[in-house]
Amino acid sequence: MKRKNVLLAFSCACVLAVSAAPAAVLADETEVTTENETDADVIVEDDTEEETEAETEAARPTYTALDYAVLGEYKGLTVQVDSAEVTDEEVLAEAEDLISYSDAVEWLTEGTVQDGDTVDITYVGTLDGEEFDGGSGDYELEIGSGTFIDGFEEGLIGVEVGETVDLDLTFPEDYYYDDLAGQAVVFTVTVNSIMSVPELSDEVVETATDGEYTDVDSYLEYIRSYLEEDAEDTWLTNVQEALYTALAACSEVTEYPQDLVDYCMDDAVAYYELIASYYSMEYADFIETYFGSEETFMGLLESAVEESLQQELLLMAVAETEGMEISDEEYQEGLERYAEYYGFETAEEVEEYYSKEDLMRYFLMDKVYEFLQENAVIEEISEEETETETETEA
Repeated sequence: MKRKNVLLAFSCACVLAVSAAPAAVLADETEVTTENETDADVIVEDDTEEETEAETEAARPTYTALDYAVLGEYKGLTVQVDSAEVTDEEVLAEAEDLISYSDAVEWLTEGTVQDGDTVDITYVGTLDGEEFDGGSGDYELEIGSGTFIDGFEEGLIGVEVGETVDLDLTFPEDYYYDDLAGQAVVFTVTVNSIMSVPELSDEVVETATDGEYTDVDSYLEYIRSYLEEDAEDTWLTNVQEALYTALAACSEVTEYPQDLVDYCMDDAVAYYELIASYYSMEYADFIETYFGSEETFMGLLESAVEESLQQELLLMAVAETEGMEISDEEYQEGLERYAEYYGFETAEEVEEYYSKEDLMRYFLMDKVYEFLQENAVIEEISEEETETETETEA
């Protein structure tokens, strides 16, 4: 299993999103959360040794999954997933997108901003006539992306390059910075230039790739190859998610091993104590700032722990029912597979990063997913069928 069974520095796979100060106070909350989840990943990677040592202090409680889970008919599950096909249109769109981030683009100093344009802007935000923190800067903004608050991007449509406009806007009432929530502000914005992406040509490809590719055909072939690889990974992830959803629908976890829940809760709290330290905050202040109260935080965390354990218990129950185990050969193959997929130089490094107990559990869950997939009916849906179903549901 490649993407569903994500490895984390602590042994219970549950992380609550933390919103922190964005580079620009205008940034959409979803974007902010995504950026900070990435930051948390970096923190985890930087502190591998510290976390690993902490994990060895207390053994993870063991259990018999069938004491807690009642399985339905898990053989012959029928699931539907999107096709892994990569179209010519997707390849071309990816090529144009990559070129838009290269030296091949031109920045026009004449023209009028239209919806969909990427523009280079300078902006200054003021509240009651005073510039506020995080509300000013330079930015390459795609008009219509929803990156900035409502009215900002729309207010630049029709503005000419070199023109400066004042945008009278209001932050949402539920904005995640209380001092700006519901406040009326003015953004003074200057449009410096508009991005122009040239049409695909051999010359453009050579410039965009610094000479690595010199013709359109080879460049598109390269793009198709990695898009197809990504599509296969995505297809496998979607299959596994669909299989788990089907398994959970016909099965039940009657209760959770309390000692394991407690262990995972303690593990997760230790993780957030580490995160708080990276924000130079006391743990209690961190929780209050980002989750409102410790009671709210612990409730969310327990739900996340149980959701993660539900998946583990159901998969392990299948493994117990089928008498599955991980052989020495399968263990070594798993190490090599994880080393390649997660960017370790050697299989031995994987063992240094994670305990053998955790790895055996991960590999066994991978094996269960392979078993479920081999015994399932997988129906692929084309893009057209997906769009039709979406329209019908709407």
